[in-house]
Amino acid sequence: MRNVLIFGGSRYFGKRLALRLAEAGDDVTIVTRGQLQVPEAEGIRSIKGDRQSVATMKDLSRDHYDLVYDNICFNPYQAKIASDAFMDQVGKYVLTSTMSVYAPGAELKESDFNPLHHDYHLESEHDYGQGKREAESYFFHRASFPVATVRLPIVLGPDDYTDRLKFYIDAVRREEPIVLHHPEAKMGFISSFEAAAFLEWVGRANVTGPFKAASEGVISLGVLMERIGHHLNKPVQIIKDGESSPYDTDVDYYMSIAEAKKAGFVFTQLDDWLDRVIVKTIRK
Repeated sequence: MRNVLIFGGSRYFGKRLALRLAEAGDDVTIVTRGQLQVPEAEGIRSIKGDRQSVATMKDLSRDHYDLVYDNICFNPYQAKIASDAFMDQVGKYVLTSTMSVYAPGAELKESDFNPLHHDYHLESEHDYGQGKREAESYFFHRASFPVATVRLPIVLGPDDYTDRLKFYIDAVRREEPIVLHHPEAKMGFISSFEAAAFLEWVGRANVTGPFKAASEGVISLGVLMERIGHHLNKPVQIIKDGESSPYDTDVDYYMSIAEAKKAGFVFTQLDDWLDRVIVKTIRK
């Protein structure tokens, strides 16, 4: 039985991860501010605390953890307080990162962003992508424990709290125009189930460093809208002028998953689950 700590285990793929680990026999502790309900299962307990609090981190570091999952570290300062607090109290630290560490492009590789060649600025303001880049950089430069980072694309699932897929479903349902400047642009995605499965795998496998995860296959945004229209039995109107919609991109934007496959993880096919998620989101 491993002692596992999770930041961001109360919703979405973090919640699925916690349940997977507990079912496998791990002793799972979720740190929560108490705003969301922690999943109830044997082997899961919660501690009230704030991921951004130095005091919370110091309190947690009194125990030793075989594994820490950090789904809610968004900048290098948050990386610093974790690194300072845990020191030698962690067997392995897994940071959930993002495809946004990369400039848009196709077949993006781990080496297209090397956190060891990137600076971090503790006092600066950071947007999402820059914050994640510098958080990775801080951990790989300064952490005294082994670190793996998992770069995820857009995560889709019926429990998606971002409501970005729902934005498109609602627009098609109301027969409103959707702004996609380049509907032919292809993107990669991953399901919330597979994101949790990959995070679990990274925690168990003898791997460190950056890894990318996405389902096999890509889809153009225009075809994605057509799929939504098919399930709603509604026409889809795409326009190229106006304020960008949530998934809008000027170019293809997806990652190569060759390194994770080489290391032993078997990904699902995007087409095996995408329509099911669309239908569940429509019903929701």
